[in-house]
Amino acid sequence: MKNDVLRTMWDGRAEQHAARKRDQSCNPTSQLYNDSWWRHIEPLLPKFPNGEILEAGCGTGRWAEHLVPMGFSLTCSDLSPGMLTKAREDAELKGYADRITFKELDICDLYPFKDKQFDMVISTGEPVSLCSDPQKAISEYCRVVRHGGYVLCDAGNKYRHAFDMFRDTPSPEFMHTLETGEFTTLGKMQLHLFGPSEFANVFEKLGMKICTLAGITPMFSFPPQQTLNNALENPEMKKALEKLERDYAERPEVIALSSRLIVIAHKPL
Repeated sequence: MKNDVLRTMWDGRAEQHAARKRDQSCNPTSQLYNDSWWRHIEPLLPKFPNGEILEAGCGTGRWAEHLVPMGFSLTCSDLSPGMLTKAREDAELKGYADRITFKELDICDLYPFKDKQFDMVISTGEPVSLCSDPQKAISEYCRVVRHGGYVLCDAGNKYRHAFDMFRDTPSPEFMHTLETGEFTTLGKMQLHLFGPSEFANVFEKLGMKICTLAGITPMFSFPPQQTLNNALENPEMKKALEKLERDYAERPEVIALSSRLIVIAHKPL
């Protein structure tokens, strides 16, 4: 039932997300977020020349324009057929749709994929926090990645969300999010959030080695406010946030205050 609701919701947002992707080069917050993610992805790629990569919960397709021209075999999966349609349209417009495999799948059940099929699994935009069973989704990511490969995944941080709730509308409700990780957005989306160590532990219990635990764009709230877009028009502000990302994003104190967490986990040989 939850999957039906999620599918309908994301189908309804597909055009909005596609428009945002078309405009992201003009949107400084989207650009900084993507640059922050790419800083983690790019160093791993030379280990897998022409390798197989899964973008799980791909939405309208965030990484195809980077990965396909580099020669990687890319599979894009998403629960929403509307999102996949937009991802395919974008790839057709850019001339590489025939080099991508599109699959309509719930990240909690990647059943068409064999064990150890991919060199890398990339999951951005918090699909783990939005799905019906985060633990199952992460176990599927770890199942389909090969020994020697990597899973790169983000999720919402329950500590930052609890703080934001209390700051914006002080009430005892923030304790529910802090204790359970459950949070309902104004748009009625049900999120499952993690503490940093809790997020890392899910991977470790599945036999994965944590290479990176960090905050992605640590000062951002999601969705970012217009005041942040305006601030990033200032080159000095942009430099400061880039420096924060480079020099502080993996410090425990900064991880704890970040809205969105990233784990990079390695599957040992």
